[in-house]
Amino acid sequence: MMFVAFAAVCFTANAQIDSKVKDVMQKCVKAMENPAGAEYDMDFKVGMGEVSMMSCHVLASSKGNLSKAVVTAKVFGIEAKSETGFDGNEEWEWNHAPSLSADEPAKKDTVFVQKATERKKTPMDLDLDILEQYRKATMKTDANYYVITLSNPVEQEKALPAEVVIKVYKKDYYLRELSMEQEGTTISMTVTNVRTGLADDYFRFDPSHYPDAVVVRK
Repeated sequence: MMFVAFAAVCFTANAQIDSKVKDVMQKCVKAMENPAGAEYDMDFKVGMGEVSMMSCHVLASSKGNLSKAVVTAKVFGIEAKSETGFDGNEEWEWNHAPSLSADEPAKKDTVFVQKATERKKTPMDLDLDILEQYRKATMKTDANYYVITLSNPVEQEKALPAEVVIKVYKKDYYLRELSMEQEGTTISMTVTNVRTGLADDYFRFDPSHYPDAVVVRK
């Protein structure tokens, strides 16, 4: 989904990027890969001018090779819900089927389940490769955050945003916010809360959590 691509941020060796920026981003990545497991509460928004095109609430969790993401989205006023996860043996995807009108009959939700050996990326997995796609990175600090601004994309034909702003907490190096603007469309993702220390059972697939859904095993 869009927020997954948006959250893929950061670093490989680039002589034009200040070492202080690299250091902050490396520490951010290490903090986000919490070995005890972490759950990130996030708001994701896409807009054009004053018009909101899409808004999502995302609860993204990971612990080692385990992951789970719950998304509640509203696109042009229509709400949709989904959940994906990997428990070490199976990956699943639940999609809530919304009714587009009061006259439309209710649809059955569906859970697709299949065997897997490794998890897919969550919105909080940082891919550490975006810095090399920009010629310039500057960093400012305030009382609470490091604020990193990436600008001047290396390859314009890839349609990269002209500018990406990354906020990182100074006290613990957790990600606070990502934002960008491209051709009048603004995209932002804000982490509103972080909970650490998750049991493995939190990630286990349990069909009883979806009592009204059709379970389809691939």
